[in-house]
Amino acid sequence: MRGQGALLREEILAAAIRVVDKSETVNEVSLRSIAREAGISNMSVYAHFDSREDVLAAVAELSWGQVREDINEQVQRGTTPRGRLLLGCQAYVAFAQRFPLRYVLMVKVDEITPSARQTLETVTRGLLAAGGMDPESEPDADAQRMAAALSVALHGVAMLHRTDTPHLWMSDFSTCDILQSMVDAAILHLERTAGAPRS
Repeated sequence: MRGQGALLREEILAAAIRVVDKSETVNEVSLRSIAREAGISNMSVYAHFDSREDVLAAVAELSWGQVREDINEQVQRGTTPRGRLLLGCQAYVAFAQRFPLRYVLMVKVDEITPSARQTLETVTRGLLAAGGMDPESEPDADAQRMAAALSVALHGVAMLHRTDTPHLWMSDFSTCDILQSMVDAAILHLERTAGAPRS
């Protein structure tokens, strides 16, 4: 028996996620395939979403929430601020590798969604803590710039695995090696600029 109202919407989204995770490209994902996966008619999908793009946007927003949960779960294993930041970065990249098409949907948005913003702020707070700063404080321009640089680098590592030749950029280093270098460079920059005079 199919759900109704909000419950049916959740079932449609769950079906859409399954279809996306089984697909190689976005073009393979249609409202028809989502409806078939959910066991409902095409018209039932339109009762909750205006278009395929609306469904995919909702999938992306849910996925941002999931990667944030993954990060929060993994950082609990860390015993130092640096260790927690590294574990969070590893969780981010691992999600992108595990669900490559969903990650593409997550980063193909015209504007930052609330869930995406919260996830990226998690990286910023982790970097502040690792740099010896109060993670709940408002980051200054240097910290914001370094957090943005780390987020961009994370995205680069995540997208590398959609290519056939990630070793072209990573040489013989592992993903973990690269992430460690990124995290350490970001922390070192914050530590060096924390006490530097402003020009």
